[in-house]
Amino acid sequence: MNKNIMKKLITVFIIVLYSTYLSAAELSKATRVLNGTNITYNYTSGRSYNVKFEEQGVSYRYLTGSKPNKWWGPFPYEAFEVESNTFFASWFEPDYGDYVTLLINFNNKLLYGSAILSGKTVHFHGAKISKVKRP
Repeated sequence: MNKNIMKKLITVFIIVLYSTYLSAAELSKATRVLNGTNITYNYTSGRSYNVKFEEQGVSYRYLTGSKPNKWWGPFPYEAFEVESNTFFASWFEPDYGDYVTLLINFNNKLLYGSAILSGKTVHFHGAKISKVKRP
């Protein structure tokens, strides 16, 4: 390989490496600012949930299920504030095999949920937030 091609490849590699570093630096850091937050929301599928975030984890009630008063959890969760008042949160429920992610926008009171339930069924719906309590 001649020296000019090698120099160009090295230059391209350095540019790609540097731009990846800059992009990664812009990513949000994990946050616990949702602790103390309690939200109720209604999916377009007809399902309704009440979710609370606390230091020990996230817990929820399936309001349109067979046990609407039962709290499930707490499950350890992770969250990012991706924009002002907009959060991306996720948790895993090991006993059930459910993996849940929520995109919560408190500005417009909309929520998008995605879940793999029991490792088999995919849930992917939008919801309107009907109640919010934040610290």
